[in-house]
This record gives sequence, structure tokens and C-alpha cells, in this order.
Amino acid sequence: MLYNFAYRDYRARYAQTLLGYGWAIIQPIMAAAVLFFLFRNLLKVETQGVAFLSFTFSGLLFWNYFAFVLSQSSASLISAQSMLQKIYFPRIILPLSKGLLGLVELSITLVLFLFIAFADAQLKPLGLLSFIPLIIGVLAAAWGLGLWLSALSIRYRDLQQALPFLLQMLFFISPIAYSPALVQERLPESVQALYYLNPISGILELFRAALFNLEYHPQAWLSILVAFFLFISGWWYFHRVERKIADLI
Repeated sequence: MLYNFAYRDYRARYAQTLLGYGWAIIQPIMAAAVLFFLFRNLLKVETQGVAFLSFTFSGLLFWNYFAFVLSQSSASLISAQSMLQKIYFPRIILPLSKGLLGLVELSITLVLFLFIAFADAQLKPLGLLSFIPLIIGVLAAAWGLGLWLSALSIRYRDLQQALPFLLQMLFFISPIAYSPALVQERLPESVQALYYLNPISGILELFRAALFNLEYHPQAWLSILVAFFLFISGWWYFHRVERKIADLI
């Protein structure tokens, strides 16, 4: 069922679109162009000695997947409410299937990133081994938040309106187009751990450390713990309310 739901959404996602899968290429390229103009040209931010495009695409690689899975999974129950009221199946399949759906665009963005990083000649090939465990951490965080929001949105529909704002805030406080040192230098040491409560912050820092042979803050590992805490707690809460979903929706 998990595969079938993901395949159904995969077929419908680009149906009747002129560019089709081209959107999976256009979107990260346009995002990188905007970030280049804003952060590189206007703000002159440092990227730890890594070429700006390689640095930014390594961030977009993880961020785009996180944002896609979170936004899709959080709305999965509401968008399928007519089906939920007619037949029974494990409700958790709906938000979890969005993780598989996002793998298509993730793969395309990964190819773009590898092309740019190899062109810049700054990539450490062995560092790519860190991609799979770290992307699992991103998926755990996105699924965890998605499970929480999908279950809570049944009662509180305002959460769906607040989600785009939440994603915008997370985007700008995540080191996608700037060095995490920029934030760490401006935070007192006593509260620097709060920065890594955002799972994307530490995961990106660890990935770049492996990929570009950079230093990372030891507290970056806290982001991994937060990601799996979100997943475990989201799974627990979703199962707690699962029996009531068809009645509440």
C-alpha cells in the first residue's frame, strides 16, 4: 500500500504539466540563483571556503526534500478525507508515502549537485557515504513533524495555514546559503545548543564536514537526536489518535 499510494501521487504530480519533470530541475536552479544574488552578491556571506554554488546546492539538496515531505505529509489526511470515511486501511500509510514520492525530485537534485560539486573540484568522494544516513535523519525529522501536523490538523485546520510560514522561518534559520559560524558567532555559548534543535542545521553541517573536509560543531549531533525524537513521538501520537481520524475529519 505504501508503494501504491506513492506511485499514485507520482503519476498525478506532473500530469497535464507542460514541462513535467523539468520542474524538478528548474526549481532548485532558480532557488540557487536567487540565493546567489541575495547572499553572495548583496550580503557577501562566507561559505567556509567552498564555492558558493556547491555549498548552496548541498543545502538545497536536503532542504527541498525536507520541505516537500513535511508539507505533503502534513496535508495527506485532509486531502484524502473522502477515502478515509469510506474504507479502512492503516492511516499512517498516507503521510509515510510522501517520503517515497519525494525521492524522485531528491534524485534529480542530487545529480545536479554532483555535477556542480565535481565541476568545482572540491568534493571528497568518500564524503558521499554520509549522504544515506544523513538523508534518513532528514526523512525522520520530516516524517515526525508531518505525523504530528497531519494528526493535529484534523482538529486544528489553522495549522495548515501556519505551515508555509513555519517553513519560511526554518529556511532562513537553516545554514543553506551561509556558514553556520555566522550564527554561532552571534549567539552566547550557553544558548548555542538551541540552534541545533533545528534538525536541518546540524545535519547540513555534518554533511558538509564529510563532503568538503570542513570542521563542525560537536553539538551538531544534537540535530540527529532531535530528528529521531520527532519521528518516534510523531509515530506515537499518530497511533494514539488514529482510530478517531475518520470521525473527526
